[in-house]
Amino acid sequence: MSPHKDLDISYHRGSMNKPAVVLIHGLGMDKHIWINPLMSRILGGLLPLQIILGKRTDVKTVYQDLKHDDYSVITWSQKRPMASIDTVVEELKEIIKIAKGLTKDGLVIIGHSRGGLVARRYLLEGDPSIRVLITISTPHKGTILSRYAMYLSPFAERIEPLFSKTKGQFSSAVRRSLNFLKSEALKELLPDSPFFKILKDKPRKGVYYLSIGGTYPTLFTMAGIRIPDSLCKVIPKGLCPPELKIGEGDGLVSAASSVLSWAEEHCNFGLNHVDILFDKRVRNKILHEVERL
Repeated sequence: MSPHKDLDISYHRGSMNKPAVVLIHGLGMDKHIWINPLMSRILGGLLPLQIILGKRTDVKTVYQDLKHDDYSVITWSQKRPMASIDTVVEELKEIIKIAKGLTKDGLVIIGHSRGGLVARRYLLEGDPSIRVLITISTPHKGTILSRYAMYLSPFAERIEPLFSKTKGQFSSAVRRSLNFLKSEALKELLPDSPFFKILKDKPRKGVYYLSIGGTYPTLFTMAGIRIPDSLCKVIPKGLCPPELKIGEGDGLVSAASSVLSWAEEHCNFGLNHVDILFDKRVRNKILHEVERL
């Protein structure tokens, strides 16, 4: 019996003669970032994604695009989204098994943010059915912002008892956010983490690689303050990380880190870490690569 039979999975069954597409969400997200962004939440559930989307109500991703073009597409909410990448890979193996039953023409994996690292780790399994890997705003070289978040961990440990016994949606969201700050998943994204030191993957013959990055760091604006890039105004000169600089990062991942070094092609767009999933230009680029198969 599968140890992950209770995974929260959504999929569309399309043509068996087209590749099936597996979508992997990033850290602190869930499957709704692909299938229904208006239901998705960020920062471990603390805030609705709507805070970034603003007044937009018609928000589409490649999930809808692929369904429209009769591709089989599958995604899921990671059961332990703040656990190690190896833990998520075990879940991905179960998703891959299902995906293989939806096609006779191989698989495409698309990973957003940490999801791209999960995909890279899975490819070490040597699965010959994988034909394309597309990463979107993935920190292939880690993200310096993980170190800033780690500085908050002692603070998180101090205030966690204040919410450990309280009930309610807000308290639950705060606890998830505090757990996020203390998680192994966050530590793995440090540029010098053991994960990157032991990830000895390389390009595989027969797999097409595309990486995509963003260069606009403002995630949202509150009271006229752009978040998080306004932090550069209070960080000592010369210490502001590229993740927060216009033209150099998407608010969470630097454009340089989003480059998969052996990708056949890399594209940068003037978008933040979340909007890059919904932008029509990005979606068209991804569809073009999938349709080339």
